[in-house]
Amino acid sequence: MARTHSCPKVQLAFGAYREQNSLFCSHPLSILVSARESLLARCKMRRSLAVMSGALLAVGAFAAGQGTQPKPVAKKSSASAAKSANSAAKPVDPSPKPLYPELTIPELIAEDANRWSDKMDTRAAVSGFVTQITKADDGDTEIRICENPKIDGMDRARCIVAKCIPKLPCDVPRVGKPITVKGITQYDAKVGTHWWEIHPVEEIEK
Repeated sequence: MARTHSCPKVQLAFGAYREQNSLFCSHPLSILVSARESLLARCKMRRSLAVMSGALLAVGAFAAGQGTQPKPVAKKSSASAAKSANSAAKPVDPSPKPLYPELTIPELIAEDANRWSDKMDTRAAVSGFVTQITKADDGDTEIRICENPKIDGMDRARCIVAKCIPKLPCDVPRVGKPITVKGITQYDAKVGTHWWEIHPVEEIEK
């Protein structure tokens, strides 16, 4: 009894099958040929899957790169640097000069020295005429200032005394010249004085 060979089905790409020709299957080498074709079909299928996977990964990477955008760091840094430069270039405001309320000699003398208070120990600007300049033993320069340059002697009702201390030297004008002294108001109650003073003088205007 003759031995027959069944014709095997060959698997194609993507799960398809085909049956070999019966005449071809009757040959002893048919089994080897069929196996070779099956192996080639599987290799083609794997290559196709690898190509598709690579394409999908490339598309995903491209999309991710398009979605990510750099932050505008340079612009912000430039604005911060410009702001810092403007802040550094802004000059520091000098301390304000002390204010000196203007008082006439009669207005200062009108203060009651018997009711002395801290309000009297304040800054003021007083104007008048220089009638006498003396140098005291303690180094102070005493300037008698009166309402009228022709007043002789110390008229406590119309004159005051301004004192320049060594730490704040003054450029005193000559006798008879008008002057405005700015400084601290004081009352000298020592025996033989009893007059109002600007002591110490902080500034002189001629």
